[in-house]
Amino acid sequence: MRIVHLAAGAASMYCGACARDAAMARALMARGHQVQIVPLYTPLRIEGDHVLPVRNVHMGAINARLEQLSGLFARLPRFITRALDHPALLRLVSRFAVSTTASQLGPMTVSVLAGAQGRQRAQLDRLVGFLEREARPDVVSITNSMLSGIAPEVKRRLAVAVVCEVKGEDGFIEGIPEPHRSEAVKLIRRNARSVDRFVAPGHAYAGQMAGFLDVEPARMAVVRSAVDAERLRRHRPRAVEPFIIGYLSVITPRKGLHVLVEACRLLAEDDRDFRLRVAGQVLSRRYWGQIRRDVRRAGLGDRFEHLGEVPLDEKIALLHSLSAFCQLSIQREALGTTALEAMAAGLPVVVPEEGIFPEMMELTGGGVLFEPEEPEALAAALAGLMDDAGEADRLAGSGAEAVDEHYSPGVVARDMEAILAEAIGGEQRGRGRAAGDEAVQGGEEE
Repeated sequence: MRIVHLAAGAASMYCGACARDAAMARALMARGHQVQIVPLYTPLRIEGDHVLPVRNVHMGAINARLEQLSGLFARLPRFITRALDHPALLRLVSRFAVSTTASQLGPMTVSVLAGAQGRQRAQLDRLVGFLEREARPDVVSITNSMLSGIAPEVKRRLAVAVVCEVKGEDGFIEGIPEPHRSEAVKLIRRNARSVDRFVAPGHAYAGQMAGFLDVEPARMAVVRSAVDAERLRRHRPRAVEPFIIGYLSVITPRKGLHVLVEACRLLAEDDRDFRLRVAGQVLSRRYWGQIRRDVRRAGLGDRFEHLGEVPLDEKIALLHSLSAFCQLSIQREALGTTALEAMAAGLPVVVPEEGIFPEMMELTGGGVLFEPEEPEALAAALAGLMDDAGEADRLAGSGAEAVDEHYSPGVVARDMEAILAEAIGGEQRGRGRAAGDEAVQGGEEE
């Protein structure tokens, strides 16, 4: 199959959705398929040393933003728009000016979802023209339904299968103020009619998104995330004394680091011997300032370490240094990528009892669930792992084995391959029926 995957770039920021996209592309290529990744908005940040077929950025963030401000920018000469899509410039600008706050992006979200009727229609036309002339795919895969405004034009002009993943974008749209939220929901449901199959990372979320998108549950399939367990595997005993708790995510309120800091304060009051290692890019300086003040007030300064944003090799070293790992988003997680990586590295995980995590823990047996946003419950779960090293090791072993079995690239690629092939077959059958109907109508007219 010739597969083109449209991926929303996160520029310099580590992104779980981008990690899933890259891992899936590698796994499909290993099965003999031709895969091209087309970044939208900003360049992709891809971990590891595997070379992937990534094309130039389309619908670049600068051009898209300018066109949102005024239709005059849609008439800029091509050499200017091409220069504004240069990866180095997009990376630079994204460090200072990219906002991912739903409350600030309502109008642009609606415009992008409007597709050919939106303000970014010139950018969309260039993208679909590239797909027609150069990529010529059998199937177009879209990273999430926030980009589904592309689907109707792909169907109209290319007449190929379209598959769209869902990865938590419903939470983003629900955060958009009215009237843009209702308009976005209406458009995303309209666009869903041009998508052959949707792909969710878990069964519960598939059912939730079928309702959100107003599509038949049968159009939702489940394909889990691919994890390179071999690269992450730990070959020495898990750290026990002192007990080292790990956090690895961007630092922003919705990722819940403040809940972990408060839980650590409670553990310190209980005279527990532990350390807290935090890694991740600071997205909210105000929030980070509050975290540091909370650490000082709780007397955790000598137990707390911030490593900043870490590349892949340092991330693996961090995971291998830990006793347990916490992923504790305030916003419900649809992917849980870092929890999967931590389990692959042989760690017990502590995660909130919502989003993807109950299903993940049932499948893997690799950790402990706690009541979301409750520091006392989180502290109790961590204390349990401290007190029973044997049980912690059992959870870690179960999680590592299950990730290898259920989230391996080979298994995941096989499942996605079947869905893509089914979508292509359905599109071809649909074209055949349409051609037959036209022939019948032509004969009747004669």
